[in-house]
Parts: sequence; structure tokens; C-alpha cells
Amino acid sequence: MKESKYQVLNWKRWKATAILLKETKKELENTTQAISYSNELPGGSHKTIYEKYNKLIENLDKYDEHIKMYDTVIDFLEESITKLLNEKQREVIIIYSNYPNNSIERINEAVKKGYSQATFYRIADEAFDILDEVLALKNRDVEKILKAEKEN
Repeated sequence: MKESKYQVLNWKRWKATAILLKETKKELENTTQAISYSNELPGGSHKTIYEKYNKLIENLDKYDEHIKMYDTVIDFLEESITKLLNEKQREVIIIYSNYPNNSIERINEAVKKGYSQATFYRIADEAFDILDEVLALKNRDVEKILKAEKEN
């Protein structure tokens, strides 16, 4: 599978995950103090649950790392779609991303927008080829990124 196709198919899911991480982090930040526990509570595992909850609150920086990774990939994908593709290609890619696991619905939506199945997939293929030029990292690109991170 092409890298661009993989990213387009996961685009909406990644966006939802990033939003969920941001909301969860915000809720944890608003928690000034974890739930207190008592040995008198029924059941024996309450203390470990509260310890895990406290650990989540203490490690909020992990949320920032994950949010940053998701946002970086999403922003780069969206910017690439906006700047590199023409209007028809963008429309086809958006249809493609809205129905990642349902090709029948994808085609039905494309037909509603005036595309035949063959035209839809031809335009999608062209768009994926264009996006692959910037989204598919080559070995040398990965080496440059790793080298730059080591220097920082």
C-alpha cells in the first residue's frame, strides 16, 4: 500500500485520537488532586487503581509527546493535500478518507459528486502519486531526520 493511501485512510481516525488525547490531558490537568482512597472501601484493589490514576496525572508530558506526533503527521498531510492537489483531487481524497473501510459507500458518494467509479479511482491514483512524493520517506530522509535529532 502506498504511504499516502495509508495516511489518507487513517487521517480521520488519527484526528479523533489527537482530539481524545487533548481532552483527556485537559481533564487530567483540571484534576488538582487524585481521588482519595480508604482501606475501608469494599474490594482490595482500590489502592492500586488510585496509584495508577496518580501516575497518569504525574506523566502528563507523555500526552504532549503523543499529541505533538499526531498533530505533526496530520498537519503535514492536510497541508500537502491543500497545496499539492487540485480541487478535483482534493474532493476525491476527502471522499476516500470519509469512507476508509467501505468502498461501496465511497463509490456511492463519488457517483453523487458526478464521478464514475473508473474516474474516481483514476483521480485518486493520481493524487496518491503526487502525495507520495512528499509523504513517503526515503531511507536517506530517515537518516537525515535521525542525524538532526542526535545533534539537538
